[in-house]
Amino acid sequence: MSNLTVTTGLVSGLDIAGLVEALSLNEQQAVKRLEARASEFEIKKTGLNALEANLLGLSTSMAALGNDITFEQLSVTNSAESQIAASVGKTAVAGTYVFQALQKSASEQSLSRGFADSDQQTVGAGTLTISQGGFLDQSTLLETLNDGSGIRRGNIRISDRNGASASIDLTRAVTIDDVLNKINNEVNIAVTARVVDGQFILEDTSGSTASNLTVVDLDGGLAAADLGIDKSVAASTLNGDTVYETTENFSLGQINDGNGLNLLQGGPDIRITLEDATALEIDLSDAKTLKDVIAKINDDAGNGGKLTAALTSGRIVLTDTTGGGGTLSIEDINNSSVIRKLGLDAAVSGSSITGNRLTGGMNSVLLRNLRGGQGIDQLGSISLTDRSGQTATIDLSSAETLTDVVEAINSAQDSGSDMLLNASLNSKKDGILITDTSGASASNLIIADVAASTLAADLGIVINDAVDSIDSDSLALRYVNEATSVSKYAPDGGTVEQGLIQITDSDGNVGIIDISSAVNTVGDVITRINANSSISVTAQLNDTGDGFVLIDNAAGAGTLKVEEFGDTKTAGDLRLLGDSVVGGDGKQRVTSRKVTQVEITATDTLDDLVTKLNNAGGLVNVSVFDDGSSFNSTRLSLTAASSGKAGRMLIDDGGLGLNFTTIINAQDSLLQVGSNPATAFLITSSDNSYQNVVEGIDLDLVNIGSSPATIEIQKNTASIVSNVENFVANYNKYLDVAAELTKFNTETNQRGILQGDGFTTRVGVRLDTALSKRIGTGSESVKTLLDIGIRVGTGGKLIFTKKRLEDRLKDDPDSVRKFFTTEDTGFSAKFNTTLKSLTDIVDGTFANEKNVLDSSIKQTQGRIVDLNVLLESKKTRLLNQFVQMETIINSIQSQQEALKALSPISANRK
Repeated sequence: MSNLTVTTGLVSGLDIAGLVEALSLNEQQAVKRLEARASEFEIKKTGLNALEANLLGLSTSMAALGNDITFEQLSVTNSAESQIAASVGKTAVAGTYVFQALQKSASEQSLSRGFADSDQQTVGAGTLTISQGGFLDQSTLLETLNDGSGIRRGNIRISDRNGASASIDLTRAVTIDDVLNKINNEVNIAVTARVVDGQFILEDTSGSTASNLTVVDLDGGLAAADLGIDKSVAASTLNGDTVYETTENFSLGQINDGNGLNLLQGGPDIRITLEDATALEIDLSDAKTLKDVIAKINDDAGNGGKLTAALTSGRIVLTDTTGGGGTLSIEDINNSSVIRKLGLDAAVSGSSITGNRLTGGMNSVLLRNLRGGQGIDQLGSISLTDRSGQTATIDLSSAETLTDVVEAINSAQDSGSDMLLNASLNSKKDGILITDTSGASASNLIIADVAASTLAADLGIVINDAVDSIDSDSLALRYVNEATSVSKYAPDGGTVEQGLIQITDSDGNVGIIDISSAVNTVGDVITRINANSSISVTAQLNDTGDGFVLIDNAAGAGTLKVEEFGDTKTAGDLRLLGDSVVGGDGKQRVTSRKVTQVEITATDTLDDLVTKLNNAGGLVNVSVFDDGSSFNSTRLSLTAASSGKAGRMLIDDGGLGLNFTTIINAQDSLLQVGSNPATAFLITSSDNSYQNVVEGIDLDLVNIGSSPATIEIQKNTASIVSNVENFVANYNKYLDVAAELTKFNTETNQRGILQGDGFTTRVGVRLDTALSKRIGTGSESVKTLLDIGIRVGTGGKLIFTKKRLEDRLKDDPDSVRKFFTTEDTGFSAKFNTTLKSLTDIVDGTFANEKNVLDSSIKQTQGRIVDLNVLLESKKTRLLNQFVQMETIINSIQSQQEALKALSPISANRK
């Protein structure tokens, strides 16, 4: 037993961790090798990402070259940027253009009389009304003369009968008034000018007969000829040729004092019944000109020559050729209102209707549009008596225009002697002023209607008093009618908001009116209200010519009112939220007027008035102005919110005596297109901006120019060259990156992360192939990159000769454009196809290669996980074996200790 000796502590003294490490060394080395391989895959993927990023940059350059916009870009050279700012769009045509800023636009400003202060002195009770329509001095544009051919501007010379002469510069004239003002303001000659219907009339006031009254063109110009006044007459009156007349080329917006027509869409507007009972229903919905209207009638399917329509002397004439026993008649149908606007509300004469005048002639208006469109109730004769006692009776039974009335008064005679009366527009230009020029006081100034005539009364000029003049005040020229757009009808000058309005009649009946996107005009609003059968309300144009009115027919005990229905401001935009008033017929009315109107109480100051006006809408900007004077220096300032002539203000202070004075006149800006006034044309703008003044060219006037500005527009080839340079640079950058990633340093034995990988070579071959493709088979001068100066140099890099491309762009720009931009077959399209096949995120070459790497990385990482699991398992097994060994050793040691205890006993026995 003594030979059974176990050496204890040998195994337990070993480092257990070191033993496990020693036992799993091979497995750990395998894991490190796999981790290194996975890292290599990641690094390679990083290199591929760097290459792909550079290709995507190349794609951006190529996309620009493949876009037509790149080749449509233009450059602008402006010789006078301090006068005109120019910008061009892609539709502009390269060339040289000449413009001159002749006049800048202005917003009208008016000042009231002075007040002591703005917060203490009261204004007085009354109504202040501001409108931007109803003016009678609507000056005719020169471009409408000579059937739309206009005039050739230049200088003319006028010589009066006393032999005095003056040169008149008409190079900047735009309107008839511009011509009249130039002549009438010339102090070196005794000549006045006016227009009557379609003629200019010059009057010599020198009293001499020594010479002829003569007008001639200067410097080879044709202005006088185009104005019809290049004449020499041995008389005090020079009657020009007719240069303005209503023709078939007039748009419907030019007739009826610019009120136009509101035509139905998709249905007939008028019915003409012929003598043989044939009924023609005429749809005018797409008519734009008088020619269209006439053609619609003549070409109607049911006509067949039975009725002829023609334009004669500015009137539509209908002639019935059927010879039937009935009566020719015409009527509006489907709630339209076009007959009166077309002047066809005239009496039938035999088998024809000769319509009323369609226009008022130069600088005049039609009598039928005065008094808010009511016109004159009964034409006839009026009697005149000046203050010297001379009398005359003038027959105005056939008058149709305001000029007819004015001319008749000014030419009235008493027994061959001129009446000493002068008729003209009043200072506000909204009525007429009759002035006695006799200087006498022997008689009252007397103007009266004769017999059944209502003309003098309707014109507001009836007078029998010891005064020297009579002002008609406003004649309420209609400027809002059924054709008026709702796009600028709201109080702020904007469009009427779509929505519902609620109308309650006096009997409590409620109607909901839908002002939808289909409502475009005031006529559409009127039609929708009248079509609502739930209420007893009639909508029609108002009597002041500036809007429309709702008339209650229910005769109930309640109140006619209009309210918003829902969360909208539609009723407010339609100006219908005012209180109802009772008319002369006892019916309640709610009136919509396209004006700014405020009621002024007896306690209101200028400050109160400012607040009320600014809250009333957007037509005017109102403030208090201190002129710095020592007495009553505080004034009310009204400035039109919109610039140009459209912002001109007509102010009616209702007798408050505010005495507004215009200190800045509303005017449009004026631009001359072309350098020679005789051949150039003038255009106006309500502001200083001109959009598309020439196709693709926008201009803004900066300052008035003393000489023309030259705008030169050229193709912007610099942009094309720049994009080609970017393409070459991006391509060469890709090659640089590829070279860096695939290099091998023989001195340090270091290699790029993609060195030895065939992927970059494969990509390079495909790019080389794309670069060398021949584009097009026609006669274009550009078919390859070499044709525009791009060739392949050392290392595959591109070399760009810029001048060669610039020469191509100069000599044959279209071929360069086609080379790059031709759809599907152009260089850009084909090269982008190659780039897409390489860089597509789904199935591109780079994506596929990175997918392979990702798969390899995933597999390697999986194997690492598996080996780590195996290693941990082996560690556990070894530890378990160690524990078992320790247990056995401990058992043996215990046995040895027991044996040692038995040894002495044995010895004693011996």
